[in-house]
Amino acid sequence: MRNLLLLTGLLFLLFSCADERDQLREDFRNPPNEFRPMPFLHMNGTMTPEGLRKHITEAKELAGFGGITVLPISPGHQWGTNFVTPGMSPEFLSDEYFERYVDMLDISKELGTEVVLYDDVDFPSGTAGGRLQREYPQYGRKFMIKDEFMVKGNSHFRKEYTLPTKGVLMAVSAMNTTSLEVVDLQSFMKDNVLNWDVPAGEWRIMFFKCEYGTGNDHDMLVDYMQPEAVSKVIEMTYDEYGKHFSKYFGNVITKTFFDDVGFVHQEETWTPAITDIFKEKSGKNPALYYPALYYDIGPETRQARVAFYDIRSELMAEGYVKQVSEWSQKRNLRSMGHPPENYSPNSVVAHGDILKYYRHVDIPLLDAIFFYGRGLHGYKQISSAADLYDRPTVGAELCGAFPADMDSLTLYRVVLESMARGVNFVVPHGMWYDTKKEAIRIPPLISPENPLLKDCLPHYSLFTGRSCMLLQGGRRVCDVALLWPVNAVQAESYINRDAHSGLPVANWLPENVNHHVLSDLLTNQVRRDFTFIHPEDLTNGRITPAGSELILNNKENIQNYKVLIMPGGEVISAATLKAIKVYYDNGGKVIATASLPYCSAEFGKDKEVQDIIAGIFGSAFVDEKGIVSQDMFKENEKGGQFAFIRSTTKDNLNKTFEKMGLEADIQFNEETIPAHNIGYVNYTHKQRDGLDIYYITNTTDKDIRSSVSLRGILNDIEIWNPHKGTMTKAEVEKNDENTIVKINLPAVRSLFIIGTK
Repeated sequence: MRNLLLLTGLLFLLFSCADERDQLREDFRNPPNEFRPMPFLHMNGTMTPEGLRKHITEAKELAGFGGITVLPISPGHQWGTNFVTPGMSPEFLSDEYFERYVDMLDISKELGTEVVLYDDVDFPSGTAGGRLQREYPQYGRKFMIKDEFMVKGNSHFRKEYTLPTKGVLMAVSAMNTTSLEVVDLQSFMKDNVLNWDVPAGEWRIMFFKCEYGTGNDHDMLVDYMQPEAVSKVIEMTYDEYGKHFSKYFGNVITKTFFDDVGFVHQEETWTPAITDIFKEKSGKNPALYYPALYYDIGPETRQARVAFYDIRSELMAEGYVKQVSEWSQKRNLRSMGHPPENYSPNSVVAHGDILKYYRHVDIPLLDAIFFYGRGLHGYKQISSAADLYDRPTVGAELCGAFPADMDSLTLYRVVLESMARGVNFVVPHGMWYDTKKEAIRIPPLISPENPLLKDCLPHYSLFTGRSCMLLQGGRRVCDVALLWPVNAVQAESYINRDAHSGLPVANWLPENVNHHVLSDLLTNQVRRDFTFIHPEDLTNGRITPAGSELILNNKENIQNYKVLIMPGGEVISAATLKAIKVYYDNGGKVIATASLPYCSAEFGKDKEVQDIIAGIFGSAFVDEKGIVSQDMFKENEKGGQFAFIRSTTKDNLNKTFEKMGLEADIQFNEETIPAHNIGYVNYTHKQRDGLDIYYITNTTDKDIRSSVSLRGILNDIEIWNPHKGTMTKAEVEKNDENTIVKINLPAVRSLFIIGTK
């Protein structure tokens, strides 16, 4: 009887797997709408039931899209020309607006397509169509303002300082410009007048206030970090949709979308709560440390900046982003959205901490804007956040503000680059209600009415749907963990340092902080996939050591890292560095690059950092600023290996991997890879439904006839072509350890290698 039950179970499992494979094949041939592109439909005209039916029907029948993302638009100026362009009618959130929106939902339901609910007018999100500023200005974005007075010592300073009702005084501080001594002057304030007998020396007397309504272009935005402010804007927008559309939630409306929630170009963005949180978490007087956000205040400058900026990052993650996600989840919807400059190397000045930012988002999203290749080395920041929080879907808003005459090759290149770096859901930017050239505020027009793209869109939608269907969910095979150097960036950042750097926004970095250089090397040259990991995740249990590996402890997307790479930088958390040392001591492999840290992100732990580094390399080789005189390689009795590479290149990184015995998951015949002119050859490897799925992309302008060596023995190998929907038996050779598969990959194309282990 027992044997019969066992046989029955095995047969059931076999038939179930066969059924799943058959369904996967069917979905690959004709991908369901949920995996197909869902472009913005910019509402830049007078909506009518007839006009809406035309656009939504054409989106499905002529372009093959799986749905639309509805984006209300106000009048504005055309990108690149400054021509005046029309906005939407009827008025946002009016009764007639909701009537037209119901028309869109009913048409979509009839066609079997989906709708993504965009949460505001234009971008950024968080204005309630401008109503928030008019009706609740106290909930608007707030800025830190420093009023400063230079004073000679041995004198009396008197200053009347009256705050407007829209401001909060956070601290009054004085700093000696020579000794860097900081004094809290709050006790010398009485009835809004400061009286202070100034000691010898030259002093900066600083009033730090937090104020809303400062006449800034972004005053209309909600304070993303203030819970009651966010609740109000959600009440004004999301709740209104909830009243009208609840019966469509989870079936026609499947996702919500927020846009550009951050503070790019607004490094002074602040909120009063930061002051009290700093005091509570650090046990220190914030008045003695606020000057560090503008000046060097001595040995604790870096720690003060890390503390302040980390609090701001936490409040960004726990504010608008969290509340919107919770609202969506309660209604069977998935939240989706992004901050500005999500792909740029310095997230501190744009939105805080990109890996923390997506903590509560169901679908972390990137936006590829302006031109092909912009921000490419930062795409992994978004997909890595999805990996860390076990999110199966990674979204991309693609091609916004690209040239109006963008061709189909660019359309494909952009989506291929994003999918090779973790994206598996796409929102092209996009369709427009009024498609006249002079009415389109932000090109290009990605719709059947664009003669340059109309013929390729059905194919593009099929290809994207097939690819996203295979790439969503499962476990990504990844050997390399790349430490996110957020503390090193925070420690050297002060207010408007990025803005005054002369570099593109969010691109200033401290010397030796090279995580984007490493991203390029690993992805495009060495061709080894990696995940950015947060330093806190090495201490909070999310990532734990297991002999020579680090394990990302997820329910589904478990990752086993065989090596940890440390970018350069002066500052690291002492707790994180201690965890890295424990990993190394017990057999782990670590590669440090550019420079070694010598300062702690925490107050009072610089020596601990210096002692750990010296304990690995020996004090004779490391000076007081973490500078090592030469590349080094250390090994301990448990097999742990620690390498330091000052100037990281493709060759010395490859040599270090080889020395550490780290065989690549997939090896390319490099002689067949075209020299970089335009585009790259990339891959990603996932495991799901009992299958190993390798996705290989070629965005160069050359065809590739080659072979790839896959680590391990793969069986039942097929080549699935997402461009044609074909599935063919692969040409394969095997040895004792690897599986070699022949590939034929034309320019700007991709393929899947699928098999079982």
